[in-house]
Amino acid sequence: MRKPTILMLAALALPVLSPVPGQADESTWTATPANAQLTRDPTLIPKGKGMLFVPAMSVPLGNEPSYYVQQDRRRIGSGTPGRGVLLNPGSYDVLIGNGIASQLIRKTGHVLEGHTTMMKPDWAALIIDVIDETRTSVNESYELLDDSGKTYGLGFGIEEERGERVRTWLLKPGTYHVVRVGESVTTIRKFSVDLTQGALTQRNLVVDSGPGSSGDFIGFYPPPPPQTSRAERIAVPVTSQTELSGSVQANTSQPTATGDKTSLNLAVQMFNRTRYNTEQDFASIRIILEEGASKVEGEDLNKGVDRAEVRATYIYRLSPRIGPYLRGVVQSNVFPSDTRFRTPRDLIRITEDGSIDTLRGITEFTTTPSLSPITLREGIGINSQVVRSFGLNMDVRLGIGARQDLRTNFFEVTTNALTENTEAQEFGSTSSTGLEAVLIMDARLGRYINLDSEFDILITSRDTGDWFFTWENRMRIALTSFINLDIVADLEREKTLRRLQGREQLLLRFSRFF
Repeated sequence: MRKPTILMLAALALPVLSPVPGQADESTWTATPANAQLTRDPTLIPKGKGMLFVPAMSVPLGNEPSYYVQQDRRRIGSGTPGRGVLLNPGSYDVLIGNGIASQLIRKTGHVLEGHTTMMKPDWAALIIDVIDETRTSVNESYELLDDSGKTYGLGFGIEEERGERVRTWLLKPGTYHVVRVGESVTTIRKFSVDLTQGALTQRNLVVDSGPGSSGDFIGFYPPPPPQTSRAERIAVPVTSQTELSGSVQANTSQPTATGDKTSLNLAVQMFNRTRYNTEQDFASIRIILEEGASKVEGEDLNKGVDRAEVRATYIYRLSPRIGPYLRGVVQSNVFPSDTRFRTPRDLIRITEDGSIDTLRGITEFTTTPSLSPITLREGIGINSQVVRSFGLNMDVRLGIGARQDLRTNFFEVTTNALTENTEAQEFGSTSSTGLEAVLIMDARLGRYINLDSEFDILITSRDTGDWFFTWENRMRIALTSFINLDIVADLEREKTLRRLQGREQLLLRFSRFF
């Protein structure tokens, strides 16, 4: 018999040196390798228990669907991939993935006392970012089907304002198809993707989302390779976007006791939103500066909209849906506001301390100087994501709130019903604390129609007359990729005036994002 040659030995050794078939390709993961995840898990195994560990392929943790642990067809517990579950020693069924029960990946795990059992990640993961032609995330939906035409559910783009994240699909390896909601696997308007065992696949789904378009999917491709390492990408979770816009505005308001006013406004707005988003932390700073000129019929050109606002919110996620929050709001005006009279008249001025004097023959009176009032609102409590769906998102915040209205030379001009004298009443600074409730909602009413609503109430006593609130509503109708029709309806009851104040706006807005 011939002795084995070096080449024969090398050929025999080759299968041993090659990657093991079915081994997870951790180089595709955005999460750290499975063994590193296990090392970082803070769970301590008590006496009489063992731990079952399902690794995550993507970050942040919580993006992947929960897995379920069963024994004798009874659910024993559940967990998040990347975190372990403590169990009694024994044999368990582990259900992983998306879809109905029959579509889940079913594995068996044997748990030993004092030991950790790691499930071999032989499933596949898929992340789909839904974007438009400008690479901006859009809240458009899609449906994921397998080769047989069975659906695994709906996926959709994210609403970045709420700190949302693109969810990860966990699926059996194979070929899947991305179609518009309601279409079948036989449609020609579909994109297909092959998912391999133990690997994370990422795709960008491009939607023709501009007004007047068909809404078809026009692109499906892997995202470009990042310029930084995986660790660096995780360490810099900051995004920022600025919108510069101009608008033509028809305005009806009830800000004073003199009755309704109708005007035409020209305005410009600068809007910046900066977010910090990690697995557990979400922070958002929103800056709005809006200025404009107003022309009321029969009057001279006057200051129109004048708004400067900074909103900051921080949420610590105890889970994907609930966590404590801390928020603060600063609002003010940049330019002074004047009340003008068509003919000279006498004005009775009543100051905050009760003193009275008369201004003779005036045609203009400054009611609010620059940076007055400055309104501060603070709150701390629990944030809960009540509804999360393609058509509706709703958050509720309950906690302790405070409000301060800092006023200097702030007047309201009215006409005395008894004496018919024109009076200017000065209001001073106020401060209130109590229980606060905040409801934040955004709804998708159609392909090009979105409704945003925020209701903020401060309850300072049992007397409902001491409750003060703001209710802001904005409906945005997309006409083109850079032209929107905005309908604004705001309602407010503040401590000083103790009555409802309304503001309605119709804006034709031209926008540019940076």
